[in-house]
Amino acid sequence: MRINLLPPEIKQRQRIRRQTGAVVALGVVVLALVAGFFVLQQIQLNGLRNDLAAQEQVNAGLRAQIAELQQFDDLQQELIATRTLLQQLLADEVRWSAILRDVSLVIPGNVWLTSMSGTLQAPAPGTTTTAETTGQGLIGQVSVTGFGLDHRSVALWLTRLEDVEVFANPWTSNSQKTLIGATEVVQFSSTVDLTETARRGSGGEAG
Repeated sequence: MRINLLPPEIKQRQRIRRQTGAVVALGVVVLALVAGFFVLQQIQLNGLRNDLAAQEQVNAGLRAQIAELQQFDDLQQELIATRTLLQQLLADEVRWSAILRDVSLVIPGNVWLTSMSGTLQAPAPGTTTTAETTGQGLIGQVSVTGFGLDHRSVALWLTRLEDVEVFANPWTSNSQKTLIGATEVVQFSSTVDLTETARRGSGGEAG
């Protein structure tokens, strides 16, 4: 048997000291854990800050590149707007270059022209002028003067004009024989109507 001769008060104080030491040790452990968790969070936070700073640098570089490329986008938009405006302005323009090309393709070899002029006309309000041979609207007229070796050459010239898509109603107002030096030729004046096909916006070929 073990006999404890210490007074009960001393035994009680010893037990309190042991409990107090255990509580202090537990508190130290908890504080160490809290401190470790705080340090870990600070490390993670610093890492996130570094990542954020790096991403901000990347974003700044991208913004600089976008700013450099913006001028090209502005130029492209300006080009599109200019092209659209040009198409609108040319939508109803008569393709005179195509008309001259067509005339050069159909003129007979024994006919030569001395003058050629074209006029456009606006139809009166509420009226529509159509070509007898094509059924298309008429927008103007081309007048031509020239010479042919004979009347048959002039007739061939008028027949060839009927084959041109933009022309309708070819007509000669004057055809008479004359002399160029010692050679007898036929001097003529002719007209032909222009149809809507002569316009760029009508779906015909571009001039």
